Amino acid sequence: MLKKRRLSPVGRLREFWIGRADLAPVALFRIVYGIELFNWFWQLYPNLAAFFTDQGFMPRSLLVTQFPDRFSLITGMGTWWQIALFWGACLVVAVMLTLGWHTRTACVLAFVGVASFEWRNPLLLDGSDIVFRLVPFWLALTNCGDLYSVDAATRKARGEQVTGSGPALPVRLLELQVGWIYLMTGLEKMAGVLWKNGTATFYALQLEHTFGRSWAYPLATNMIVVHLMSWGTLAVELLFLPITMIPSRITRLIAVVGAAFLHGGILTMMNVGNFPVIMLSTLILFLPAEWVREFVDRIQLRVAPRLSPRVAAAAAGVARRELRQMSVVPGRTIGLREQRAVRIAAALMLLAVTGIAFASALPSWAASYRPQGELARVLAFSSLDQRWDMFSPDPAQADGWMLAPAKLADGGTYDLLTGGPVSTAPRWSDPLYTRWVKVFERIANSGYSDYRLEFGRSFCRLRNFHLQPGQSALDTFELIYIERTIHPPGEAPTLREYHIWSHQC
Repeated sequence: MLKKRRLSPVGRLREFWIGRADLAPVALFRIVYGIELFNWFWQLYPNLAAFFTDQGFMPRSLLVTQFPDRFSLITGMGTWWQIALFWGACLVVAVMLTLGWHTRTACVLAFVGVASFEWRNPLLLDGSDIVFRLVPFWLALTNCGDLYSVDAATRKARGEQVTGSGPALPVRLLELQVGWIYLMTGLEKMAGVLWKNGTATFYALQLEHTFGRSWAYPLATNMIVVHLMSWGTLAVELLFLPITMIPSRITRLIAVVGAAFLHGGILTMMNVGNFPVIMLSTLILFLPAEWVREFVDRIQLRVAPRLSPRVAAAAAGVARRELRQMSVVPGRTIGLREQRAVRIAAALMLLAVTGIAFASALPSWAASYRPQGELARVLAFSSLDQRWDMFSPDPAQADGWMLAPAKLADGGTYDLLTGGPVSTAPRWSDPLYTRWVKVFERIANSGYSDYRLEFGRSFCRLRNFHLQPGQSALDTFELIYIERTIHPPGEAPTLREYHIWSHQC
């Protein structure tokens, strides 16, 4: 039996970055991400009209005025049925990616699909959406479809050798993108005060009307726990990238454990949507490949007796069809020197794109080093720009809730946002995150006052254009925001009422 050749530290580093990588972790991550992507699209369905049509609060006339540099395939679509067809196609793409069927094409389509929905209404966006958009771009550069996929089964059925390994550099760039999220967020926090003095989570966990969970309050008011969580968050974010980008199993596992605790805490104590879920799943990339293979083998032992014959038969059928359609065309053989030159040129180009895209995420105190001018516009148009500033440089020290008392044409009243009777009672963080939380937060912000007119008009359009028998038309309504300010430890929160908007349909 041949012994595995021991490499020097420099050799290990070279092999780690530009050698061959076991694709088991990235292939398993592809499957998990595909399932999460399906759910990401599925979550949009109840609000397709309000979020993405001309009857909603971001009609195309407002979109092209406010975001002229952004590209979306559905900018040309204004009706519900058009958006629904595109949405359905995106669900199919998510299934393709999960199964690993035409994997690289599915990755590209997923990137375009997510970007199209994001830039059709940027008022919805949160940090998790940027992760969902960028992941398929980097996945497309890897050979993630060469393992645990229909593509791999098809190749085997054709008699091709499938090794389950691929070029390391694209895999490392995907990992680097994940680490970049942590590092840039941590550096952004260093510009603030509350993270460094250890009190940031005191404020973050008390945003109970928007993002906080009610059961987090005892932890939020225990100052020893608050300091440990605040400084622990900084440590994980600042150290994750450097200790995962070296070929050491120990340091990579330390980073995985730290990040798992961080996002597990966020998932249980805060209601911030998909972010902790997608970030927890990215940790698969940093697990030892043999652990992943052993885990998948155990799953296959249970599933294979029923599923494998059908998959193998289907893959064989696909392979036979492809062979019949193939025509043998003699081509020029490329020499080894030419192949190496092409690989080097492609790697340099990929590194250049990576550097430019990552530079767009530099923290605010280094904003002068971000891409500027035409380069920035090209980056934005291609949806490769990114920004990581979650709860930074300091977490918000106030939250609140929106009230919307409305009057119907027949004199009746109701609450525009809940559909129930008018009420001034406090409203709390929804057990299941909805994008409306982010929308209300932005509409209440004076910096988004340009969107309030269409926001008001959308409620009139969505009700009055679709009245059912016996329903009365919406006549007028008010938007009122109750802001709750969180003061330093020992002081009680205070409430203040702001009149946001009056609207007559």
